Amino acid sequence: MVSEKKRHLATETVEAQPPSKNSVEGEDPEATLRELSAELEKEKTKSEDYLRRLQYLQADLENYRKRVEKEMSDNRQFGNQRILSDLIVVNDELELALREAEESGENPTIVEGVGMVHKRLQSILSKEGVEKIHSLGSRFNPDLHEAALRVVSDKEEGTIVEEIRQGYTLRGKVLRPSIVKVAENSAERESKSEKSSLEEIGDHE
Repeated sequence: MVSEKKRHLATETVEAQPPSKNSVEGEDPEATLRELSAELEKEKTKSEDYLRRLQYLQADLENYRKRVEKEMSDNRQFGNQRILSDLIVVNDELELALREAEESGENPTIVEGVGMVHKRLQSILSKEGVEKIHSLGSRFNPDLHEAALRVVSDKEEGTIVEEIRQGYTLRGKVLRPSIVKVAENSAERESKSEKSSLEEIGDHE
């Protein structure tokens, strides 16, 4: 009976003892270090990816802000383009009325009144950034001019010799192109005419 108690106490003593130091330290420290390094590298990659995405979002936001600001600026700058185009037509009519009144010897008071309205309108257009396109004597530019006719002239080929309708720009943007007549060299016209005749003869043959 005593021996059984001794065996029982011995068993409890062994079970109560903490695990040996050797069993805890049995893990490979190099393997643990490699595992921690791999985890650290993974987290670093995630952080870099998040930073990259944030930078892209910031760039997109900045581009969007600039685009909105430009659109708002354009709307402010050219939002009144339609009404200014209509006022240019009114200006044309006033100039025509003023010219005809002066030529027909109308009452000077009427001529003066029309002239004052015309000057006032031109002042408003100028204040809004509307400027005349100066065409006569310059080279034909399809961005600014529309060629109504080509006329034989001793001027250099492509020179504008007459302006049929005045053109205007609005802060550098064409509001209405000028309609013009463009010089054509007589020799050039004869050359084109001969070429056309030869082509017609060739077609008949």
